Amino acid sequence: MNTQDTKKRLEQSLEKASDKLEQKAIENYDKALDRLKYEKERLERELRHEYRNARRYVRANPEQGLGVAFVAGLVLGVILTRGGKD
Repeated sequence: MNTQDTKKRLEQSLEKASDKLEQKAIENYDKALDRLKYEKERLERELRHEYRNARRYVRANPEQGLGVAFVAGLVLGVILTRGGKD
């Protein structure tokens, strides 16, 4: 065998390896994308569920809901006011 044949076989081997790596990268990307889509949908469902629960709680306990909103507003006001002084 001469150097040209060896070089050609080496190039073919590298090309095959490159193609396999590219295919594997595409597969892994697709799997990661699918997992992220599933997680996004799960989080959206959970958020909707928690939002409905919070609305039910506030409807059942309007005084407490108003108190929590008031306290949260005070805390936010203090944080924003202190942030402006620094």
